[in-house]
Amino acid sequence: MAIGDWKVWWLAVALTAMVVSLSFNAFFPTLSATMGYNRTVTLLLCAPPWGFATIVAFVVTRHSDRVGERFWHIAIPLLVGIVGFVIAVSTMNTAARYVSLFLMAQSYAGFITFLAWISNSIPRPPSKRAVALAFINAFAQLGNIAGSYIWPTHWGPSYKFSYAICISTSGLTIVMCYIFKRHLESLNKKLEEKEQEEGRPKGFRFLA
Repeated sequence: MAIGDWKVWWLAVALTAMVVSLSFNAFFPTLSATMGYNRTVTLLLCAPPWGFATIVAFVVTRHSDRVGERFWHIAIPLLVGIVGFVIAVSTMNTAARYVSLFLMAQSYAGFITFLAWISNSIPRPPSKRAVALAFINAFAQLGNIAGSYIWPTHWGPSYKFSYAICISTSGLTIVMCYIFKRHLESLNKKLEEKEQEEGRPKGFRFLA
C-alpha cells in the first residue's frame, strides 16, 4: 500500500536530496580545519555551531507544530543553509567561514520538520504510515552514501564543488517540497468542499 503511493516516493527522493545537502556534518572537523587552527582548537570550534543548531531546531519545530505549518519551516532553514554554503564558496576569510558553519548547521531544523511532515502527510492507516516512514528513511540513506563521496581531499580547502552540490540539492529539496505543499493544499480544498456539500463540521486537514 505504501510503496504504491507516489507521495511516498516523492518524499523519499526529497529527503534523499536533503540528506546529500547535509552531508557536511560528517566532515565538519575537516571544514573547521580550513580556518587554519591547530587540531585542538579546530575540534573545540566544532561545538558552538551545533549548540546553535540545537536551539534553532527546537524553536523551529515547536513553532511549526504550534501554527500547523510545515513547508516554510523546512524551506527557511534550508535557504539559510544555502546562504552559509555561498559564504563558504565565496571566501576563505576565517570569520566568514566560521559564520557559514553556523548557518549550515541550523539546516537540520528543516530536516527534523520534514520527518514530522512525512507522518502528517500519510496519516492513515497506521500500518501504511509506519511502512512509509521506514521506507522513506531507509531510501534516504542513499543520500548518506552519495554524500560521503562529495568531499574529496583534492577539492579542499575551499571545497567549492562540494558546496555547489549542497546548494543544488538544497534547492531541489525546496522545489520538491513546494510542489508537494501545493498538492496537499489541493487535497485540503477538496476535503473542505466535500464537507460543505455534506454539511459536516471541519475535519481532518493535511499540514502544508
